[in-house]
Amino acid sequence: MGRDEEGRGHRRGGGHGEHDRADGGSEGRGDGRDGRGEGRKPRTVAPPRVPPGALREFKRYLYRLYLTAGAPSLEGIAALIAEDDGLPGAPGKDTVARLLSGGRLPRLQDAESVAAVLGREADHGRDPAEVVARTRELWVAANENPVPPLRTVEEWGPFRLGVHHAVAADGQRTDPLTPYIERNHDETLRDRLRQAAVSRQSVLVVLVGQSSTGKTRAGYEAVRAELPGWPLLFPADAEELAGWVAADAVDARSVLWLNETQRYLSGTAGEVAARALATLLERVTPLAVVGSMWPEYARKLTARPAGTQDRNFHARGLLELHRAEIHVPDHFAGGLPRVGEAAARDPRLAAALRVAGAEARVLQQLTGGPELVRRYDEGPGNAFTEIEHAVLTAAVDARRLGHTSALPAELLAEAVAGYLPTTARVTHDRDWFAAAVAALCPRPHANGTLTALVPDRVAPGLGAADGYHPADYLDQSVRRSRGHLAPPAQLWQAAERHARTADDLYALGHAAEDRRRYGHALRLYQRAVDHGSPAARAALASLLDAVGDHIGAEAAAADCPRAWAALAMAREAGGDLPGAERAYRVAAETGEPWAWAPLARIRENAEDPEGAEEIACRAAAEGHPQVWLTLARLRERSSPARSRARPAPGAGTGTVTGRPSDPASGPDPVGGGGTANGTGVHEGATANGSRTSPPRGAEPALEGRLPRGTGTRLPAPPGRCVPRVDAHASRPEEAPKPGGTAATAGVEGAPVEPAERAYAAAAAAGEPWGWLGLARLRERAGDVPGAETAYGQAAAAGVTAAWTHLVQLRRRSGDPAGAEEAAVRAAEYGDAEAWSVLARLLEQQGDLPGAERGYAAAAATGASSALARLAGLREECGDRPGAERAAVDAGRDGDGEAWSTLARLREAAGDGDGAEYAAAQASRTGDAEIWTVLARLREAAGDRVGAERAADEAAENGDPDAWAALSRIRERAEDRRGSECAVRRAVDVGGTGAWAALGRVREQHGDAPAAERAYLAATALGDTDAWGDLARLYEETGDRRRAEQAYRTAVDAGDTEAWGGLLRVLRPGGGRRLEPRRRRHGLDAAGGFAEVL
Repeated sequence: MGRDEEGRGHRRGGGHGEHDRADGGSEGRGDGRDGRGEGRKPRTVAPPRVPPGALREFKRYLYRLYLTAGAPSLEGIAALIAEDDGLPGAPGKDTVARLLSGGRLPRLQDAESVAAVLGREADHGRDPAEVVARTRELWVAANENPVPPLRTVEEWGPFRLGVHHAVAADGQRTDPLTPYIERNHDETLRDRLRQAAVSRQSVLVVLVGQSSTGKTRAGYEAVRAELPGWPLLFPADAEELAGWVAADAVDARSVLWLNETQRYLSGTAGEVAARALATLLERVTPLAVVGSMWPEYARKLTARPAGTQDRNFHARGLLELHRAEIHVPDHFAGGLPRVGEAAARDPRLAAALRVAGAEARVLQQLTGGPELVRRYDEGPGNAFTEIEHAVLTAAVDARRLGHTSALPAELLAEAVAGYLPTTARVTHDRDWFAAAVAALCPRPHANGTLTALVPDRVAPGLGAADGYHPADYLDQSVRRSRGHLAPPAQLWQAAERHARTADDLYALGHAAEDRRRYGHALRLYQRAVDHGSPAARAALASLLDAVGDHIGAEAAAADCPRAWAALAMAREAGGDLPGAERAYRVAAETGEPWAWAPLARIRENAEDPEGAEEIACRAAAEGHPQVWLTLARLRERSSPARSRARPAPGAGTGTVTGRPSDPASGPDPVGGGGTANGTGVHEGATANGSRTSPPRGAEPALEGRLPRGTGTRLPAPPGRCVPRVDAHASRPEEAPKPGGTAATAGVEGAPVEPAERAYAAAAAAGEPWGWLGLARLRERAGDVPGAETAYGQAAAAGVTAAWTHLVQLRRRSGDPAGAEEAAVRAAEYGDAEAWSVLARLLEQQGDLPGAERGYAAAAATGASSALARLAGLREECGDRPGAERAAVDAGRDGDGEAWSTLARLREAAGDGDGAEYAAAQASRTGDAEIWTVLARLREAAGDRVGAERAADEAAENGDPDAWAALSRIRERAEDRRGSECAVRRAVDVGGTGAWAALGRVREQHGDAPAAERAYLAATALGDTDAWGDLARLYEETGDRRRAEQAYRTAVDAGDTEAWGGLLRVLRPGGGRRLEPRRRRHGLDAAGGFAEVL
């Protein structure tokens, strides 16, 4: 259970500062000192609500003293102070109340007096002098580092929270904000925030949409409507966010505002912040976290890497776990009548509506974004001078390549020369850069003020700007038009010298490496290392090794275990197993715990089982028994007995049958993926069967809750490293030498197969998932009692997935009562999967009432996914009201799967209206993809009108994929005209990848000319991925010249797969031969093969 509001007996709310006061009137009557006379115990004073900073630390220190002293009455504290003439202050009851609970800094003398009395009153008798000294130290820090008071969303105001100003119309003076026009996503967002307020839950919502589509305004209006009294906290960056969480500086009933969420979740600091935020949402309730970002950032943060380093492991997990994304469309197509009504009252809306066109992109026009883009697209020397245009281009390039913090003026001034012809670099004005910046921010315009370059200040306090970023809409548009271009050398060089943070340097280095600018990448990584980035050190070592500098790579890794691990992975991927083994060993011996597992794997694959076991023993001795699991799984996969055995329990049912994450893969050594303990397993999660703590009060009675024949504790490790297995014992004993098969396992004195031997060693070393592996092997061998014993040991050790296996084992063994008992026990440990599995088994066997009861029990344990199946089951049984009740319950948790299930079932049953109703409800919970599903189903059924209606609904809910899907379906049906109509509609509603997807369908059908046209249309829209598709098409059709050009462009766009294609088309027989040295050195900034790094 998360940390809730403190002091539940007192008034709750969003007040702060001097408005937070203790109510002394209900403190009862006593002796006037401790409030413990004949009257009732005094009410505990409310804890202070103070923003993060030194004042909060001071206030929390005093409040802890107050609680440690037994929460004496305010009168009692004041009386004790009055009796002591040696104290410097003489605060009365009301002053004491404000000092403990208020939001302002009190007089030092009063604080010292209260602290001295509370220190004396504490049970353990603190030294008053020490307490007073600490109080004085904290008071001085708070006095020297003042912070603004807590503010609600109304007190912050829209513009300080990131809402764009609307361009004035013809100089008319109007309200700062235009009238707000609600759309579908507003209802979804407000429902989620309302749920936080009503049900005391913590929620994370991130509005995802293109620039200038109303994301930040929607968040502002939703918080203002649903949580108007909650204080709003707005951290400056990922480091400050993580620091607040570490300092316990975020209270319940607060709003955490993360506008431009990618700034908080990207890079190494972002991974730290994501982990901290996950902890905060679990610990502090209720809490609302509201953010926004562009779709391209959302895709980058949630993409699952294929065979590459996982740089966003924790950020992706956070967003997915909380179903955070709410999509915002970039148009008002379905709401133009409401826009027209509002436009009659606001001239700015009226002007925007007139020029918005058929696409109904009104909001973009309101901010002046399209006008800025039009001026930029005119080119240098028109609306913007050559220098101004170059400054903007350099700023956009730096941002798109990964510099997320404010761009230093020195970086832009140095880089701008690379964007100018030689004649334009001639100037006699020493203040040329200042003049350009002054013209760009802000820029006068006939209809108000347009700002192309936004000034920023990173340094503390007020003062001149020390950084800049391009206006959002201009940034998004220009990065699309320039996404296929590599920047000039001057930008890389300026970034090497002036990039603001280690994360900026690391991100730019990664961008340079992706574009094969290895020389620039190495220098950027080195600068990031100089700034203290361990991720950059790992990347530097790996890249040096890749370019052939093996000595330099090992020198760069130094004593950083993360870097050695990255180096090992790179060498293994390149086929250098001896070098990889050496690097893994150094990584493991210098403190990278997961590196032991690949070491054991390499030895095992080299047919050295003794060496593998020696490594596993050493790892276990150092506290990492998971290596035995890696070894066991390798042996299990290679065992002939396994290939003949029936599937493991849960196979094909969605049940977890092993540890949630294989330690062999380990966390990403460069990007920080994985877990804090380095095992790849997230402790405390129950959805995937990982360990959890027993329910309160369960420990003493655990024996009676275990499966038959089990003990209550894991055995102590035996004297030798590798134990023997007795299938009916409650602990593994010392084993004979490896050998034998699973069929003989469990027979006293019989040889044990290698996999079982390794699982037993894992269990003996304290890794409870070893018991689960043993149980599976025994179950496959037909040893039901032995499997029961091992599953019981796993369950006793906290592996909740074991209960699910027991459910299946007992059902198959004809013990339905025992199966249900296991599901009940799993629920007591907080794991709902056992009930879900039992319900599925009952449903498959036709016991629908039993299945319904099982799904309901799973849902009661917290599995919202069980509600989806429960809703579907009731719908199929004709209980529509019951089905919708289950869907409503799921929706309260932000899960739209149940409504989506009902939409599919109703569509299949021919109830189009019912399907649309359910889909609308699913969209309200954030699952807009159901409209795409309906569009596909209707198109396949020949209902083109219904399909297009569903596609429009998907677009209205921020999902352009439905129209793209229709284009592909029609293409496969040889309806070229319908296909192109649909793909153009997809582009109109924001689907930039629609043409490339259509091109791939055409290529599959053998129509290369039509595929080429589609890919070229995609590249014209800024879809950089389409360059790689186009290059492969040219290569397959034998056009090497154009393939080379397209591959080069794809490389410049950062397509990491294009480099291999470029080298292929340049091989002998296809043009010219490249020296290996030049291939290793990559490209220079201009795109030629580099002679030197």
